[in-house]
Amino acid sequence: MTHENEESRLGEGQLVTPQMLVDLMTGLGRSTPLEILPERVIVRTTDTIVWWAPACQRTMFFSDRGEDVALKKLNGRRYHHPPLLFKASGSHLWIRALAVNERPKAESPLYIAPYWNCYDNGVVCTGSMRIPREKSVAAIDGWERAFFQSEFTHAAGAIKHTHYPSGLLGPWQYVMAKDHFPVRYLVKAKQTLVEFVGDNDQYRNANRAG
Repeated sequence: MTHENEESRLGEGQLVTPQMLVDLMTGLGRSTPLEILPERVIVRTTDTIVWWAPACQRTMFFSDRGEDVALKKLNGRRYHHPPLLFKASGSHLWIRALAVNERPKAESPLYIAPYWNCYDNGVVCTGSMRIPREKSVAAIDGWERAFFQSEFTHAAGAIKHTHYPSGLLGPWQYVMAKDHFPVRYLVKAKQTLVEFVGDNDQYRNANRAG
């Protein structure tokens, strides 16, 4: 761009050299802070963080606005959960379950998260969640707290959350008296880790019309 008498016009073009591309990529990367990545983090970019969480115990809150006796018994209790896979990008959160309690590999199969408020494509209906504003590795604990400290209110759009015979609440009623989550009841998501990382479908219902 050249300027002449308060007017601007395009100047002669220049060939792009490999070094110019390196300098451009380096400049773009300056917006990403330097961070030490913990073992739980699988992918980290300027916009997206993907991480896994080992099987553990967590408290769950179920909405009992309909005076459902079963939900009241389940509400506010601690349960064993399967290993989980999370992805956060912008204000969106995705979640999948894992059958093996170890850091997943690129071709590891994924499973439908056995929770209300989750859709077939893994996206979470955030509802009353307090979404972390920061986009750093430090935010992953905030995302997990936001997910589990909000109320599970509805079955969302997933066709089938688990293979447990008595429905979605069945596994949690079963887990109350056990020391682990029964991963044999998880439903396959027909998706691998590498596919999950690359899929940014933000629609809540993967089986939407059209």
